Amino acid sequence: MTRLPQVNASFDVFADDLLAERASRPIVIIGASKIDDLLVEILRKYLLPKNAKEKEADELLENDAPLSTFSSRIKMCRRLGLVDVNTCTILDKLRKLRNLSAHEIKFDHTVSPVREHVSEFRTLIVGRSSYTLTRTRYFESTTLKVIEELQCALLTLCVLLEAIRDSVNTTTGVKKTLSISAR
Repeated sequence: MTRLPQVNASFDVFADDLLAERASRPIVIIGASKIDDLLVEILRKYLLPKNAKEKEADELLENDAPLSTFSSRIKMCRRLGLVDVNTCTILDKLRKLRNLSAHEIKFDHTVSPVREHVSEFRTLIVGRSSYTLTRTRYFESTTLKVIEELQCALLTLCVLLEAIRDSVNTTTGVKKTLSISAR
């Protein structure tokens, strides 16, 4: 039997906040922000430490750095083999949905084109066993409304990314190339 990874208290607070929300725009923005933060945590954990001083911005992940956007973080996690192709596709669909919610005056999950983006996002994740486990943990109803499906999909992604973050080991670099560069 597949089991949900243990989640921590801060995740439960996030989940409660997300589940309390009833409008699609804040659900998408809050969920995407959490997922973006998790991608940063995964990359920070995997990559060698930053060159910048402790209190300075990370030269790869913050401000106007190469990996400072949601899009670049998704792509880098994929290229490093930290997420699979399907998860990368789901994350990219979420990015597009987040951009619609942030840049469109009207954002209604029942009206085109938002409806289609939500449907595509949902379709990509709903068949996963992790979605079923998340649904069982956070939702009592046997039939979910569109908003609840969106919440469940976002929570599923968060749980998956937390599990990835927790399983990532920091790279130590490539010894052979590091020895060459030290010459």
